[in-house]
Amino acid sequence: MASAHIEMDVQHHEDSADGRRSDHQPLVKYYRASEPLPGIKPVLHNFLKKGPASCAAVQASSGILSVGIGVVFAASVEMHSIFLTLFRVPIVTGILFIFTGILCNVLYRHPELLKTCFVANIGCLIVSAVGVILLSIDLGTNSSYEIHYKMEVMVLCVTLMDMIIAAVLILLIHREKQNQKH
Repeated sequence: MASAHIEMDVQHHEDSADGRRSDHQPLVKYYRASEPLPGIKPVLHNFLKKGPASCAAVQASSGILSVGIGVVFAASVEMHSIFLTLFRVPIVTGILFIFTGILCNVLYRHPELLKTCFVANIGCLIVSAVGVILLSIDLGTNSSYEIHYKMEVMVLCVTLMDMIIAAVLILLIHREKQNQKH
């Protein structure tokens, strides 16, 4: 049988209305722990306390924005004119951002997906780095349409923001995996 030494405070039931104890023995005596025992921390407690869900929500919503811009570019620009439409950069990165963002939000319910989330964020970082390079090449050649140029700059900014978010999530997940090993 297991036992623990926990200090208990004795509390007496006060019978008088003014709150003073009378000289006779109390009718009710009960015990209460002086300090509560720490509860069991759930899996990924330290990681989830840092708020990866907010980063994941921004990642998923910017993925939706990237897909929308990619569809607009695919419908309005000739396929061979710029790398953005040739390789479908915003559509591919947007779908990957949406998937990774949803996957990071599911970690609250399914902590066993931590490794998958880590790999998905690494993939997101690699694909978006390739996308940034292609977008930079496109912006260097300077499109003839000014509106397309502005939209490419916006896609570049969204992709850079997602790269930063993916890097932060990779760092947080890596730290959590190191903490789990110790």
